[in-house]
Amino acid sequence: MKLSVDRISGPFDALSQKVCFTFAVSCYSVLGAAAAIPAAVLIWVTIPYESAFRFYTDVILCTTLIIIAAIVHFFLYGLGRLWGKKWELKDLCLLNDCVKGSEVSSDVPTPTLIVISSLLERLPRKNFTTAMVLSMPVVLIGTGLNYFLSGNSLNALYFLRGGVVAWITYIIFTYIITDLTTSFARRNTRLILADRDAWGGIQHSSTIVIKFAFIIIILVASMIITHGISTSTVIQSTAKAVIFFSALNLVVGVSMCILVFVSILITLKEIEATANQLGNEQRASFISGSIDREFVNTATGLYCATRKIIKYRDELQSLNVNLEQKVKERTEQIELLLRTDPLTGCYNRRYLIENLPKEIKKASRYDRAFSLIICDLDHFKKVNDTYGHQGGDEVLKAFVRCIEGEFRNDVDWVARYGGEEFIIALPETDVPGAQSLAERIRESIAGRSITSGVQEIHITVSFGVAGFDKGTPEGMISTENLIREADKCLYRAKEEGRNRVVACRMHKTTGSDLHSSHM
Repeated sequence: MKLSVDRISGPFDALSQKVCFTFAVSCYSVLGAAAAIPAAVLIWVTIPYESAFRFYTDVILCTTLIIIAAIVHFFLYGLGRLWGKKWELKDLCLLNDCVKGSEVSSDVPTPTLIVISSLLERLPRKNFTTAMVLSMPVVLIGTGLNYFLSGNSLNALYFLRGGVVAWITYIIFTYIITDLTTSFARRNTRLILADRDAWGGIQHSSTIVIKFAFIIIILVASMIITHGISTSTVIQSTAKAVIFFSALNLVVGVSMCILVFVSILITLKEIEATANQLGNEQRASFISGSIDREFVNTATGLYCATRKIIKYRDELQSLNVNLEQKVKERTEQIELLLRTDPLTGCYNRRYLIENLPKEIKKASRYDRAFSLIICDLDHFKKVNDTYGHQGGDEVLKAFVRCIEGEFRNDVDWVARYGGEEFIIALPETDVPGAQSLAERIRESIAGRSITSGVQEIHITVSFGVAGFDKGTPEGMISTENLIREADKCLYRAKEEGRNRVVACRMHKTTGSDLHSSHM
């Protein structure tokens, strides 16, 4: 069926591009005149022509009338555009300006596109009416001239019967052909409108009931033709009449059934595509290309349902993403609380226990220096007794702020080791560098006043510094040894009078060297 559709759409698109859309529609619809051939045969076998001249006269007369009607039809539907003239019917100008072949320009404004969609839905009926009006004079004039030339009213009635049958079959096939040839453009306009959320359904397309009515009418017409042929003196064999009747009805029945089932097939394929979109696409782009109103309405309902399903799916996915983000944020907050000292904002003892061994092991593995500073606020108990715990808390927070302003925030880190004791971890820093940092911190703390309420508090801090470098034996490097050595230095700083820095470097022979500095 796809091959048949391609054979129709290819030449149609070429003709539409060369002249205009409605002219291509009229050219294809006039091909429906071939459906009148059986009626012409009926006229030929039922009218007893006196001579061949009389027969040829009717043939030439009817052919001339048909050609004139076809030319008028072509001009009404855009033939003038072949020479750049817009002579077609007024309401067809918009279609011809915006529709080329089976495609509708995507840059057409939405209100105009809605009008175009409505025109395309009405075009089969309009072309049907045009064909009916233009072909009726052919039948009437042909019947009148036949009576005028022959003077035989019976022959004129036979001519009228055949002409009416030809007229009916022609306009029916005109409607069907127009319906088929415009289905591609109609589908494209529906898709564009759907993408713009402007598709509002159809009001003017044909119903499948019309096609079944056409089938009945054409079957009746074929019975009239067959009866006329079977009673004719030209065909005297009953078997030939039966064969003719069977062949005629077979052709008519198969043709009409194909048209109906093509509509069903197209719709079912698009429903299948829409079902697949539900699992794979972010949005629905489904509007039926069927040529029957019932199928389009069904497809439209499915399309709307699909959009709602996709909308709810997207909302659910969005809710899941938001929920996951909130869970992640809350988890990070909990983890931050678990590793952070709530008073000072630096790391707590838990973080120190978990991460200090990792830092020391990493430095040892890659033969890099590492230093540790233990800080202890001098006479902190006296601060608490004198200024209260609130004053003590302010002192601790001010001390952490001072530390964080001195070391490398992206590498070094500080953790609260005890009540007023803190440990500063300094990766890739040797003991002299750590001692220099501790001295800067000591000087900064000693030189500042900490405000608590209306009171100013002055404090000093003692520092113990220990570390190792690539010359330190691996067996001496451990978290316990490093903390013990730094703690010894801190104890030494306290013994020497506080407010000072004492540093040592672990080495192979003596274990450590002590260096003291103070103001």
